[in-house]
Amino acid sequence: MKYGSIPAGGLGTRLQPIGFSKELAPVARRAVIEYLIERMVLAGIDKIFINTAEDKSDLIRYLSTKSIYKDNLIYMVRERKGLLDGIVCPQAFLKEDDELFFGLPDTIWYPKDGFVQVGKQRGELVLGLFDTGTPEKFDSVIINSNNKIESINVKIPNPKTKWTWAIGKMTVKVARHLRPNPLFGVSMNEYCQKHDGFAVEIAGSSCLDIGIPDDYEKAESFVKSNSNSNI
Repeated sequence: MKYGSIPAGGLGTRLQPIGFSKELAPVARRAVIEYLIERMVLAGIDKIFINTAEDKSDLIRYLSTKSIYKDNLIYMVRERKGLLDGIVCPQAFLKEDDELFFGLPDTIWYPKDGFVQVGKQRGELVLGLFDTGTPEKFDSVIINSNNKIESINVKIPNPKTKWTWAIGKMTVKVARHLRPNPLFGVSMNEYCQKHDGFAVEIAGSSCLDIGIPDDYEKAESFVKSNSNSNI
């Protein structure tokens, strides 16, 4: 089976003070996390883990009572351990061949069928790559002509590619093999140096991380411009 997994335990210190969990930051009259949930549901993923921390009760309260996706969500409340744990923690309850589709709750990206495209690529680890326009700020991913990942480089100056990952899928088997590291991109790169990992370049893509105030200010116009382009 396929499940969604959203790491929503971060403190959001770059965006504070906003007075509430960053995943609830409103963009075009929606909580930003709902853009990611929507895209998972559009790909047929109807069971989505929200992996969060005890002090983020406002997020749980909103999603469980006011979100139109409330019936699709499963909550895991645990000690805050970082991005890797926030993505893979549902594996404890799943089978090895189950798939976890994941993304980041403070990003908005187009086209909306990104998870559909990732799902079509065969492989136990598959990343969806987007053109953010600023690959040096993210994890840039180099692939070969067969879509196999050659390297994942975490926030390096002058990266060799414009493509950065924003979403992905992995089997529970892979989730159990990833070695802990504070940087999730490093864990994935270590895995891909020993095992096959793949990536899909999402054509015509755009992606915005609202994690800092300057980028959050761009969010409304970003959604409006992409919605008008029907992607």
